[in-house]
Amino acid sequence: MEGNIHNDFFISIIKNKDNARDFLSEALPKNIVSKIDFKYLDYDDTSYIQNRFKDLFSDIVIKTKIGEKDADIFILVEHKSYLPETNALFLQILSYIYSMFEKDFNNKKDFRIVIPLIFYHGKEKWGIPKQFIDIYDVDIDFKNDLLNFSYILYDTAFFDIKNPDLFHKNLLLTSSFIALKTAFDKDDIESVKTIIKNLNELGMFADFQKVEIFLIYILLTKNLNEDKIIEIIKEQNPEGGNKMLTLESYFIEKGKIEGKIEGKIEGKIETALKMLQKGINLSIISDVTELPISEVEKLKID
Repeated sequence: MEGNIHNDFFISIIKNKDNARDFLSEALPKNIVSKIDFKYLDYDDTSYIQNRFKDLFSDIVIKTKIGEKDADIFILVEHKSYLPETNALFLQILSYIYSMFEKDFNNKKDFRIVIPLIFYHGKEKWGIPKQFIDIYDVDIDFKNDLLNFSYILYDTAFFDIKNPDLFHKNLLLTSSFIALKTAFDKDDIESVKTIIKNLNELGMFADFQKVEIFLIYILLTKNLNEDKIIEIIKEQNPEGGNKMLTLESYFIEKGKIEGKIEGKIEGKIETALKMLQKGINLSIISDVTELPISEVEKLKID
């Protein structure tokens, strides 16, 4: 579960078109941003990650236009908090590009523009080459004739928490990236206070479903419990009173958020065990339960 917490949080935020637009405006080079038609923005809900790489990546495809041409922004989300294998990264990007070109060819359409964007949220310094040809240790004369493509990198290590103008002053998106940036510091309460202050300014505590994803992420990445979060919210919201009582009721009615998440995982494990007993292929089990193949294999060993 730990490996997917961060990517699930990121994708849930980027699934909002306003957030996607503001994120891409910051993450992509300015010369590309200036040519993208942000009035046209949509999502491809199909995952293009090959089964063998589901332990390493998640993906989200944002469809847009550059001039009159269709363009796909293929966001590959690294979610293991450490550097992925270089060959796996490039193979996954190439697989997506080939799949889309083949689709366009079969539909007798011009090849679309594909912009690969890596979202990296890890502790290690990113050191993977940006261009495919750079994985080859050969003379430049050979490289000129080799297949080549590149990707754009967005590394949360370079996100500046103190810059209020990032993401077109999108306070919700900024709060999300504060949460991601500080996720590995479990004792950092100041960032939680900043996030809750921002959410309160946005009026989001009037409907706790709007802040649920933040509450879940904070509880799973910080050394905090529900009582401490309620205390922080009361500090940030002088009105307190009924709203805070509602929040306490929310936790009681919904049950422990950790329990809620663990319950989902336990249900997936139970399903995986039943499928294993029937001799079903590991890849199919992984697809159905959304559990990494490595986790399914551990169940088989156990």
